[in-house]
Amino acid sequence: MDEQSERSYRNFFKEYPDVVSVEDLSHMLGICKVNAYRLVKDGTIKSLKIGALYRIPKRAIFLYVESAA
Repeated sequence: MDEQSERSYRNFFKEYPDVVSVEDLSHMLGICKVNAYRLVKDGTIKSLKIGALYRIPKRAIFLYVESAA
């Protein structure tokens, strides 16, 4: 990430922790949970599956949004 992107990331959804749930992801992007799960399951947004739960690094969401802009 370049310097400007790094600064933008520091201000990206400050109210959320560094690792979020699929429900948080859906709130952050303003999409339904079905679409949030789709983005995670198909690998569009990188995540970790821990047991039955997906955990998404906030940085992965930032990179997804940045690439879509």
